[in-house]
Amino acid sequence: MNGLDVSRINGHINFYVTKRSGIEFVVIRAGAGSQKDPFFELNYTRARAAGLHVGAYWLSYAETPDAARAEAAACAEVLKEKQFDFPIFYALENDPARGYFPFV
Repeated sequence: MNGLDVSRINGHINFYVTKRSGIEFVVIRAGAGSQKDPFFELNYTRARAAGLHVGAYWLSYAETPDAARAEAAACAEVLKEKQFDFPIFYALENDPARGYFPFV
């Protein structure tokens, strides 16, 4: 299957054109840290309307178990009542400038 990772960085996407180009699915960034991606709802709605398979991911910057729980709660709130064709991905981001990886 051919797919794309999409987020606010991509701006407005024409998912009908995307699908006609051979893309079969998108994995949409739902948010990062404790913030919802400002394009998540639009990307989700438009990708579904275009008939693409949809997945989602959340970027975690948590440094402690409590911060990870708070981010997971934010993610669950954003994703509630949505339907997905793939598992939800929880991506752990490192910060090389600070010389650490999340608490994993």
